[in-house]
Amino acid sequence: MIDLLRSRVRQARSDRGAILLIAIIIVTVVSVVTGLVLTRGDGSLRATVALRDAARTSYAADAGAKVAINALRTGANAGTGTSPSYFTNVDGTGCFGFNGTVANPTNPRSTLVLNNLMPKAAGETQQAMSARVECAPDDDTGAQGSAVPINNSNKPGYAIVTLGGPLRTADTLKVHGGVYSNSTINGAVALDAGDVRAVGACAQTTVTAPGTKQCNTGSPIADPNYGDELGGSVPPLRRPPTSCSGNVATFEPGYYDNAAALSTASNLCALAWFKPGTYYFDFHNDSCANVCPTSIFGSAGNTWRLNGRKLIGGTWRGAGGNTNTPPPSNIDMNLEQDGVRVPTCVSPITDVNAQGVQFVFGGTSRLYIDQNTEMELCGSYHADRPPIVIHGLKNGGTPSAANINDLSASANPTAAGDGTWTGLTAPNVTSVANGNASWAPGSASARSTTVTANGFVPSTAIPAGAVVTSATLRVRHQNADATTNSAASATLRVGTTTSASLSLADGTGKGYSVMTTSSVTFNSSTNPGVFNALQRAVYDGTYTGATVAYTARSRANVSSTLDAVLLDLTYYVPVLRGQTGTCVATGTSCPMVSMKNGNNKILLYLQGTTYAPLGYFDILLGNFSAEVAKFGIVARELDFAITNGNPSHTGPIFEIPDNSPGFGFNTTLVNLDVYVCPGTSCTSGGELALNTKVKVFDDGDPSAGGDREMSVLSWSHTR
Repeated sequence: MIDLLRSRVRQARSDRGAILLIAIIIVTVVSVVTGLVLTRGDGSLRATVALRDAARTSYAADAGAKVAINALRTGANAGTGTSPSYFTNVDGTGCFGFNGTVANPTNPRSTLVLNNLMPKAAGETQQAMSARVECAPDDDTGAQGSAVPINNSNKPGYAIVTLGGPLRTADTLKVHGGVYSNSTINGAVALDAGDVRAVGACAQTTVTAPGTKQCNTGSPIADPNYGDELGGSVPPLRRPPTSCSGNVATFEPGYYDNAAALSTASNLCALAWFKPGTYYFDFHNDSCANVCPTSIFGSAGNTWRLNGRKLIGGTWRGAGGNTNTPPPSNIDMNLEQDGVRVPTCVSPITDVNAQGVQFVFGGTSRLYIDQNTEMELCGSYHADRPPIVIHGLKNGGTPSAANINDLSASANPTAAGDGTWTGLTAPNVTSVANGNASWAPGSASARSTTVTANGFVPSTAIPAGAVVTSATLRVRHQNADATTNSAASATLRVGTTTSASLSLADGTGKGYSVMTTSSVTFNSSTNPGVFNALQRAVYDGTYTGATVAYTARSRANVSSTLDAVLLDLTYYVPVLRGQTGTCVATGTSCPMVSMKNGNNKILLYLQGTTYAPLGYFDILLGNFSAEVAKFGIVARELDFAITNGNPSHTGPIFEIPDNSPGFGFNTTLVNLDVYVCPGTSCTSGGELALNTKVKVFDDGDPSAGGDREMSVLSWSHTR
């Protein structure tokens, strides 16, 4: 019994310990679960607050972007600026308005501040949200962009490239698009876009970020080797106009070889208009071998001179695409619209259908621009190569001699004088040993006869512009009466010019007792009169033949024989002549393009690329009002100075256009960065919350607000 009681006491004690352990476990589990629940609840609360803040930031960013887009759409922008009422990326204006006028804009506004955009409502725990929208246009759109596709395939890599000599400037030369010199850059050059590279020094050059400058690089740039549009051959010779129509002298594409004649024609009227096409200028007014006779070209030098007139090359801007419509003689070459100069000819920067000119210079041909001259050249647009307007030939050939022999009569000759002729037909006197004609004097006293033959025309015409250097008359005949003063003679007539009587006698002054060939050479020394007439007719392309008069004589009643009358010509046909080895291609004594020094008031606009890898350019300008070269220049060497002038143009003088998809003036792309600030103000700072790119398009009146088409191209939250 006692043992049983002891056993139950021990069992009771053991149960109480187990119950305590179970209670502790239950309390612990409840505590852990309760703590976990409380922790998760706090985290959820915090997440809810954070999500609400993020949502408000997102809402504020979206709202700010939409307000900015609507402001761009309606043109309801701040500022006193008037036309245009919507943003078109004009220099000096802002996305959200400007003060002043379009011609003189001030305080451009490209930031839109939207304070208290989302006000704090009653009972809310979140604070108000404000936003700030910063607008940056794409430089290649709107007024700053091109209406045609521009890319690295159809423009030079730099605005200025000098391949063999320095770039020198006496005044600050403003450039857009970069400079590369295989020599040095001497003087102040200021770039607002692009990089500077120079094999030599370029210490005075300044570059705006993000452009870079590298001087003394020792790495020359390669010649781009742009081709010309001549097709490898000299185009047809053209004569400069000699009269005006509506005070306009019209020039046709082709080959011009006389600088003096071209200078006279270019200054004949108020305006010289060069129709769209390719022009090859290879002047022959300087002395040269074989192809520069003074009888044709004179000796005034190979410089084409423009003296105070207007010159336009390409399709006139008001022609509606008609390349045969000339501009008016009083055309305003400084017309502006919305503060931007309008080209006088259709520019390849603004029209993919631009049909312009290319001026190709060969040999030592060069251009001099005198004071008060206004000149603009527009090139043709190409998708795969630059629109070159001035081209200096890098390579070419040397004219070689060509011969046309055995020119003969084209009809039966006629005879006059004493005696009788037998067999006087064209076949008998047009080739050697193919029959002949004979003359019987009919008397023993002194007798004479003259045979006249016409023709001597090549079967294939010699091209106009060819230069004859010699002509040889060959007469195969026999004068059996070999006494003194019985020798035969001949004359040659071209047009209205007849040579003197030319003896066909032997060295003793006697005639020939055997069949022989007598030759007479015509050139500028031996028989200049008739030779110059022949040379001019062939050069002009007006040679229609010659006349040979053969005279036989006899003192005794002895017959004579005429076997053949033939004319041989040696001439040179023009070829493309490169500038290699000429004064243009070495040094600075013969600038390919030069201008009058002093206050010359010259206006020179090149709507296209200048490519003259061997040419030296001396650009001297005063009072200019717009860019000189809009599509870059590649030359051997370049000098620039502003000469006693007061230019109204303050932007780049040389430039290449920015790459552009070709939207044109009516389409502007803008990038909007939206910053969000907690609170009622966001004039600065804040968090970048949204990026968006928007296209603004308007094909109507810029002054009419509210009808722009807005296209969102991208919309990206940053958080």
